[in-house]
Amino acid sequence: MKVKRKGYLLDIGYVVRNNKTYARLTLRGKKIVNLYIRSDPYFYVDTLYDNVQPESTLTQLKNISLEHSGYIIRPKDVKIVEARVLGKIKKIVKIICHQPPDVPILKQATPFKHYEYAIPFSRRVLMDFGLVPMALTRYIRNGSHISKITGIDEDDILHPKMFSLDIETYNKGGMSNPLDDPILMISYGTETETKVLTYKKTDVADIDILDSESDILFELSQRIEKYDPDLIVGYNTTNFDIPYIAERVRQFHINDFKLGLTPSFRSISKGQIKGIKLPGRIHVDLYPIVRFFGHTGIISTQNYTLKEVYHNISGEPALKVSRKDIWEFWDSDDIDELARYSLSDAKITYYVAKYVLPIVQELSRTSRMLFFDSTLATAGQFVESLLMYRAKKENIIIPPKPKESEIRARLANPIVGAFVKLPEPGIYENMVVLDFRGLYPSIITSYNIDPDTLCKNQSNDDGASGDVYHTPLGARFKKRPKGLIPEVLEELVVRRSKIKKQLKEMKRNPKERSGKLYEKLKSRSQALKILSNSFYGYLVYARSRWYCRECGESVTALGRKHIQETMETAKKFGFDVLYGDTDSVFLLTHKKTKEDVFKFLKDVNDNLPGTMELELEDFYTRGVFVSKKGSGKGRGAKKKYALLSENGSIKIRGFELVRRDWSKIARSTQYDVLEAILKDGSKEKAVKIVKDVINRLKTRKVPKEELVISTQLNKDPDSYVVTSPELAAARRLEKSGQKIKKGTIVDYIVANQGKSISEKAMPLGLFKDGSYDADYYINNQILPSVLKILGELGYDEYALKEGGKQKGLDSWM
Repeated sequence: MKVKRKGYLLDIGYVVRNNKTYARLTLRGKKIVNLYIRSDPYFYVDTLYDNVQPESTLTQLKNISLEHSGYIIRPKDVKIVEARVLGKIKKIVKIICHQPPDVPILKQATPFKHYEYAIPFSRRVLMDFGLVPMALTRYIRNGSHISKITGIDEDDILHPKMFSLDIETYNKGGMSNPLDDPILMISYGTETETKVLTYKKTDVADIDILDSESDILFELSQRIEKYDPDLIVGYNTTNFDIPYIAERVRQFHINDFKLGLTPSFRSISKGQIKGIKLPGRIHVDLYPIVRFFGHTGIISTQNYTLKEVYHNISGEPALKVSRKDIWEFWDSDDIDELARYSLSDAKITYYVAKYVLPIVQELSRTSRMLFFDSTLATAGQFVESLLMYRAKKENIIIPPKPKESEIRARLANPIVGAFVKLPEPGIYENMVVLDFRGLYPSIITSYNIDPDTLCKNQSNDDGASGDVYHTPLGARFKKRPKGLIPEVLEELVVRRSKIKKQLKEMKRNPKERSGKLYEKLKSRSQALKILSNSFYGYLVYARSRWYCRECGESVTALGRKHIQETMETAKKFGFDVLYGDTDSVFLLTHKKTKEDVFKFLKDVNDNLPGTMELELEDFYTRGVFVSKKGSGKGRGAKKKYALLSENGSIKIRGFELVRRDWSKIARSTQYDVLEAILKDGSKEKAVKIVKDVINRLKTRKVPKEELVISTQLNKDPDSYVVTSPELAAARRLEKSGQKIKKGTIVDYIVANQGKSISEKAMPLGLFKDGSYDADYYINNQILPSVLKILGELGYDEYALKEGGKQKGLDSWM
């Protein structure tokens, strides 16, 4: 019996029955269901590429038959279709297969140019049926089969039910071993409750006490089944929690465990990023998402631990317990603090998920990438997914992935980058900063830059002179038709511009600003920003399907052209150009008025093509620019400055206070010095701040939390040739029982015992209060962080340490 139904698309897989392929759609309605729809895999061959008419090959291709693993593999059907291939409409042969594994086999048996043979079947289904991940899907159902997709409401996005998960394990040996060490506590969070399951007595609220470890595992299974979440969410659960739970479940032979962890969870690798796929639900490890958002500027943090990420997002401190102390709490039989810690972990995991996952949903929806895949994706992969989806919609054959030889050639021939005018180091007053709104995206859309619009030869045969855009390097791009990349990119930019205006209006109304629509649009705007800013990078990415060297170098050449022309125009208007970098210009206004600035801005914008626009960033009353080490006078440091805006806020770029491998006291001292110069205009106050910090260090009045240096091991510990301080500290951690590997973040303090810095590098957990090397922190942390700033005021190292004022600053500049 056929019935109309609707549900939100969570996942796609496939099954094969009687040599027929069915796409398996996992949908959330009143409950999560798996339904099936017929979908044949296929690929294309371009016989015309080899100067062979497609009609003459049909019989040959239809009769392909070969044995593979005991089965006879042959095409289900072969037909001629018309599509756009490399910018031209042509006839191409579509080879339809019985099963997805047949595609690579039959591809090898066809002696022509191949296309779309390496597209994951789930993505093929998304494109063929026009599906949108996490969006409301309407369909006609007959039993467990879908006979027809009747509609997609892509603006109706699922509000997923989440179940956050965290475990605490016994770790007397340092690193817990799931074969021997039990799970002590399992904490979880939902929209309505946060609980800890354990088997020792505690009076802490929201703790459910059972009889044994196997009981808490079984109870977890029951609660997941009862709550029926769409997402199982954790932090580093791919590498720890889920495999650990799975192994403990195996140890206890719990056969009806409902999480689907044993034996059916599946490990996934996306380049260097790993994930775990659960049957029937979506597993979300927040760690790779947070790292990705850190790189794209959505999250600002120096340390990617769950506690630090939560603190940076919420502004609130998280409850901390040293990992090495967990077994001691447990053995002491006073587990109250450990229970509160476990409870807190589930709460803050859920909080972080609520913050980041709406943006992931919007990235998934916009790029047409399945939600699980989106949690592991890079910016370039989002762009590629969207382009593939749109190519299918517009009957464009998707380019193949490049071969390794092509990738090596691309990497060996990098593209010239942006223009930079370095500033004279010093302190300046009264300046304005202007920047191009989305410079590279606007260049791509304004000049119709796309591999298919690129004129392939120097004659005008492929584009009359007036119908092409000319670039500084001689490349020419057709004005019409609009290329796939500029077309899709322009849509994203326009959509984001409309959303930003809508958000601006809503922000004025406190009720609207706190509503769900505001948060939804905010997440959508952030997703669109990530996508639109990633198109240029994808164009020049060596592994890109749409790689185009001429396109990439044309974009940067046009960027250099427009920024230099803007500087020349600024000079004609009487401004001094202090600094220029990629898409920004810093102008000294002197006695010029704001009205003069806006006249200049209008003149520039009146002469820009297409969607390009120069915008006002802000007016600044004072700024500090410093020089590079050893660069000599007149050579400024790229993006190393601090500015004070008219509203009193400070903008800082390039200083050590934004780096993780500097201690907190060095970062805070540098910020205080910058603030004293910018806000108070007092070099005396700035110098006093440094001297006071030096005195605190010498008199042992600095707490250890301000001395911590955090560094990540960027390769396997055994592959280091030289023992660096962080490696030495990591080795000490290893001796204490903690496992270290590539990617481990090491927190250490330089103690006063030992000869070299490596000998003195002591892990935070093993450090004794007061025993730090004050001279190291003064000479290697405090002074280097402030000398470049105070040097512009005439102070050197001796002056800061001893109180005198010195000349001859070249010795340290």
